[in-house]
This record gives sequence, structure tokens and C-alpha cells, in this order.
Amino acid sequence: MYTGYLIYHDYEAKKNSAFIELFKKYGKLKGIDFMYIPYSDYKEKTLPDIVINRTRDASVSLWYEENNVRVLHSSLITETGNDKFRTIEYLKNNLPSDFKLKKWAPYTEFISKEELKEYLQNYNSDKEVVIKSVDGHGGNKVCLLSKESDKEYIYNTIAGSDCIVQEKIESDNNDIRVYIVGGSVYAAMLRHGESDFRSNFSLGGKAVEYHLSESQKEYIMNFVKAFGGNELAMAGIDFILTKNNELIFNELEEMVGSRMLYANTDYNIVKDYVEWIYRTFFNN
Repeated sequence: MYTGYLIYHDYEAKKNSAFIELFKKYGKLKGIDFMYIPYSDYKEKTLPDIVINRTRDASVSLWYEENNVRVLHSSLITETGNDKFRTIEYLKNNLPSDFKLKKWAPYTEFISKEELKEYLQNYNSDKEVVIKSVDGHGGNKVCLLSKESDKEYIYNTIAGSDCIVQEKIESDNNDIRVYIVGGSVYAAMLRHGESDFRSNFSLGGKAVEYHLSESQKEYIMNFVKAFGGNELAMAGIDFILTKNNELIFNELEEMVGSRMLYANTDYNIVKDYVEWIYRTFFNN
């Protein structure tokens, strides 16, 4: 029996207890004994055969890498995928040159936490933009900004974090969450914000399965390959769906959730992910 660790912050583990149980269930079928390890204790435990780092902390991945333990995701992917500005900069350097000749992401500007208050006070444009912290998740710390905005509210929402300001892409509040398993497109969901420009399922957005065309899959694979192919073991890539049905990169969800898939489709992503882990790392 192989040993696998699922490392979480305690509060995240409580929210994701059913997800953890699925790993235990399907791991046993493939001879992998998955167990939950609290973030506070991981350095005290015997080294396992494989680690799934669900903490968003790249130092956890780095520690296991230095101890020659396979960890999903790597420290590079974990660090990159949990900083929205770093993600954009990484893609600028790793997407194919000809691919970048077309618009693939919103115009993005970095604002440090020290500069935020002054930036908001001086913003005086009629143009509405999206401002978000670099480390937010699930639609948190994301606001619309114009000269008419309640800037004190925005500051209080984002204060303490570096952030990015992006042009607002017209999308009718629609985006596509593309699930990646083992470096391949696994499934896609169309998310729609009913009463909010944010379409996150966790914020009440509606979700239905979205059937990608072959050309869309080819387009998406440019991003997957830029991130290292199967270095994206189980992740989400979010795209804004424009009114012209074009996909514009929004962000990488390194610690992607699966509630939306289980609630709206017959996909069993944990089962398929565990089977990929077994085939890739243990079926010699």
C-alpha cells in the first residue's frame, strides 16, 4: 500500500471533509492510503510516497521537493497559481510568441498594497475596471472601480494585499471554468452571475456543463502547455467568455474545487484524478 498525504489548513479541511473522504475511498481501490495531514504538523510526519498540497503555500511543496517526495502541485505551480499578477507575467514569458499576437488576457496593471489608497483616491475615469487582490479566491477581494465607486469600501475590501487592475471585458457575466486533470482538458462549466459581475459558483452563480469545441480545446492547451502540461495535475483555468464567444484568460485556480462538477454533472473528478495518479506514479 502506498501512502498519500492530503495537506490542508484545518479550517479548509473541515469545509472539504467530503472531498477528503473521496480521496480515501478511491485511493484504497488503487492501493494508495490517503490521509489528511494538518498544515501545522506536516514536517513532523514520516515522509509519504506522494503529497497533494491543498494549502496554497508553495513552501509546503518546496519542503517535500527538497526531501525527494512527489508533490502535487510543485512549488512553482503553487506559487504562480496563487498570485494573479505572477500568473499573468509567467504566461507572458511562456506562451508561444505567435499566440500572444492575439488578445489572450485583459490589460493588467500591478498596484502594490502601499500604493492602493493613493491609486483609488486619484482614480477619476468614467471607464469601469476590475480591481482584485493578487491572492484572493472564490471571487473574494474583487471589485468594480470607476470614479463613482465607493472607494473607501473598495479599500477596506482589498487593503493589506497587493492587487491588479484589469480592463473589464464585456461578457454578460459569463465565464468558463476548465478543469484540467493530468495535463489534459477534463471538463468545462459555464458560470453565470445572476446579480453580480462575478460568476463564481460559491457566490451564487449558476453553472451548467459547457461543451468545448475542438478549436477551443486547442486554444486552452496553449495555456496548459505553458504551465508544464501534466504539472497541472488537478487544476482549473478560468476564461472570460466574451459576447463574441471568445475565451480570454482570467486566472489559474491551482487549488481548484469540485463542488460545481458534482452538483451539476455526472463527472467523478476525484476518482479519475486518483486513477491518473496511480497510472502516472505507481503503475510501473
